[in-house]
Amino acid sequence: MAAAILGDGWEPALAQFSYAAGARGAVLMRGAVRMRNCAHHVLATITTDDMAELVQAYVAGRRPPNSRYGRVQYGAVARFRVDHDDYTDAELARDPYYQEFLRPAGYFWHANLPLTLGRDEFVELSLKRLHTAGPYQREDAAMLDAAVPDLLVAARLAKYTLDAEARGMARLLEARGAPVFELDSFGRALSCPAAAQDAAGPLRVIGRRLVANDRAAQPALDRALARVLAVPGATALVPLTGPGRRCFLQILPVPGRARDIFLSAAALAVLIDGEPPPRIRLDAAAVAQAFALTEREAAVTCLIAEGATLAGVARRLGMQIGTVRVHLRSTFAKTGTNRQAELVALLGRLRP
Repeated sequence: MAAAILGDGWEPALAQFSYAAGARGAVLMRGAVRMRNCAHHVLATITTDDMAELVQAYVAGRRPPNSRYGRVQYGAVARFRVDHDDYTDAELARDPYYQEFLRPAGYFWHANLPLTLGRDEFVELSLKRLHTAGPYQREDAAMLDAAVPDLLVAARLAKYTLDAEARGMARLLEARGAPVFELDSFGRALSCPAAAQDAAGPLRVIGRRLVANDRAAQPALDRALARVLAVPGATALVPLTGPGRRCFLQILPVPGRARDIFLSAAALAVLIDGEPPPRIRLDAAAVAQAFALTEREAAVTCLIAEGATLAGVARRLGMQIGTVRVHLRSTFAKTGTNRQAELVALLGRLRP
């Protein structure tokens, strides 16, 4: 529950639950149902330290096909399933996945619980026991089932908390009147603003993919999105061509662990007009929150967006021009902009 609310501490939480459940490790994972026969069906994992090397080998495909995906069938009621619910001892003795992958690493036995089961994807908690510990019995699974209601609540709470953080950022950015796209950790659109359905606009969503109407801009868009999702704290600004004018797509990360597990927004993409906007007063606290700026960086940024010169900013804030430049360079890095004009285009339509 604490990990779900705080968005952190998943590894120690899994380790403690694993120990209490008589296991040697645990994996929280999201997978794709339609890719279960593929070596790379696992989309994201959080694992205890003792399982990390084994899970890395699994995700990399260095193992025989996992027979469990064709064998284990979850019912309508969420409960733990153990190996002997789906296999006989004879079947386990000749199963390549168990004998050639798990057993050489010392592991063998499972107790697995589906936390969510969707049409295309699922989230699962997997407990692993060493081979020498012996299998989970049905009475062991019944004892674990007592924790299922709390585990399901924790999973729902984790997604709700992550979604609430993303919605808070999106509402602030939508205040400028520009479309905001919520993207998952694979760059797929979780939402599609009405403006994105305009065939004449600079950007559309096709099959959950962001597609630039100007084909020449697509490679830059794909690279920018991949960078923001792969590099912690990275942002990007991609030039696009709109109907009769220049536009930009600002891509911002949404902080929070386990977003890839619980299919919550990992980034926001904001379509902004490249034309200089009218000067308005900005809320420095809101700007700081939206772009992870310090108090001084936000103050400098707001004054620049309102039309002040560097010398004017220095006078009003009582600092040297060189210090103003330092704060401005830091703001460029955090917002993915390179020039004051781009920064003004990004911030100028935020309402107080």
